[in-house]
Amino acid sequence: MKIILHILVKDLRRQWIEISLFVLVCIAWVWQTAHPSSWEWFRQRELVPVLLFGMWFLVVIRAVQGECLVGDREFWMTRPYRWPQLMVAKALFLALCLNLPLFIAQLFLLSAAQIPLSWSLLPGLLFLGLEFAFFLTFPAAALAAVTQSVVQWGLALVGMLVYTLMLSWLPWNKLPDGLEGGQNLCASLDMALIAPALAFILLWQYARRRVRPPRLVFAGILLTIPLIILLASSPFIRSIAYPQAKGSPPLRISIAENNGDPTRTYTRSGGFDGAASEISIPVSAAPADSDTIVNVDGLRVTLVADNGWRWQSPWQSRSVRFSKNSPNGSLSFSMPEDQAIQMAKLHVKASVELAFTVYRLGAPHRVDTRADRFQLSGNTYCSWHRQDFSFFNGVETRGLDCEAALHLPVIMQIQMESGSGSCSQPPDQPPIPAGHYAADIEYGTDLPADFDPNPAHKVRLFFGSWIPPIPNPRDPKDNLTAWPCRGVPLEVRTGLFENRVRASFDLGFIGSEEPISPESKYIFDSE
Repeated sequence: MKIILHILVKDLRRQWIEISLFVLVCIAWVWQTAHPSSWEWFRQRELVPVLLFGMWFLVVIRAVQGECLVGDREFWMTRPYRWPQLMVAKALFLALCLNLPLFIAQLFLLSAAQIPLSWSLLPGLLFLGLEFAFFLTFPAAALAAVTQSVVQWGLALVGMLVYTLMLSWLPWNKLPDGLEGGQNLCASLDMALIAPALAFILLWQYARRRVRPPRLVFAGILLTIPLIILLASSPFIRSIAYPQAKGSPPLRISIAENNGDPTRTYTRSGGFDGAASEISIPVSAAPADSDTIVNVDGLRVTLVADNGWRWQSPWQSRSVRFSKNSPNGSLSFSMPEDQAIQMAKLHVKASVELAFTVYRLGAPHRVDTRADRFQLSGNTYCSWHRQDFSFFNGVETRGLDCEAALHLPVIMQIQMESGSGSCSQPPDQPPIPAGHYAADIEYGTDLPADFDPNPAHKVRLFFGSWIPPIPNPRDPKDNLTAWPCRGVPLEVRTGLFENRVRASFDLGFIGSEEPISPESKYIFDSE
């Protein structure tokens, strides 16, 4: 222990300049984050976070290379250092000089966001510190262990960036889209491979100081990147991430009728200058119960005609949300223009295979919004004096600015009923009748904290249009937008991830084409 403390004190004394610069940059970043308006004069505001992480890496490099692990001419090997003692001293140094200042900064940011500090936040803050140690300190230290100087470390980093740039030139767009579940699974697999490899590099270098095997391992890590990308688009990973639904799927889907009109139509846009056409089929998809929310992550469409014509799309990533109260949306997919033109002349039937994520909502609770600041759910707080005004598709929308400590729930639904004092239009127009609602759905994580240096996450709540839609008396082509006012009760439901599955559905005859002008802009994915 005496040797460990000796090394620690020695490093603190030798690297006081780098440590001081890191702390100063950390203070500047905290002040900029907590008081963004006071930095409006500084056009390059993103420079401060870049400097923060740049100094983070510099401290790591200088600490590891203080007793260089490359070569056999370092004088420190003649001292009574055992490599486990040296490794523990370096880990303590990095935790003390990097994680501790960041931890104090995060406490300040939570306090500045008016989030009450409590012991319940400590596990999440510690987990966040471990995330930064794993994703930043760990790789930087491993690379520093196989390089001899800061210049070599920088050249190695530039080489990896060039390699990544060359990979981006490969025709990855020819592959089927990698769906969210498959990407998450591959990311976990990648971490399961990279973490032991980085641990081997550090342990080997401290124990043996023979640089060739660790450098080969580093090269192997880089070679896994294209393999993981290929794997994310493979049917094998897709079948693991989205297993076939057993029994009745948690979703019933059919082509939607247009205000009771049984005539079926679909829309086609794009297809100009050789681009693919975007086909959108309006559907109604109702989950099994009101506690279920289904997010479609991707789809594969099969089209067949009476004359034997057949076309099947590759898997395409899409984001469409369905719930019991909001079952209407559209399934959109891309297809070659010549096939789209041919399809318009045929009697076409469609079947679709969907990959979707299922969430289960908990019991609702009502939130009193009469105070200037109120608690929405858990460690999420909203303020009326921070209302935000913006425009969405040319329509003014009003939302609430909220802050969540560390992370949002896995899923959170905030609903507002009409006839409850809600402000949805100017005072000179009649009030909104009862029987309508508007909802906003936010997504988070089941981890103790998101990977973000700022633990106070800003959340803007926008409720969109009323459901069922209410035509705007000033412009019948538009629907009235819902926004809350002080005192409007909100119904909040949080939920958990349930599963990911695949299921196939027969949609039947898709109807005739209803073309869209190229100047029009539509959003096909339901939110």
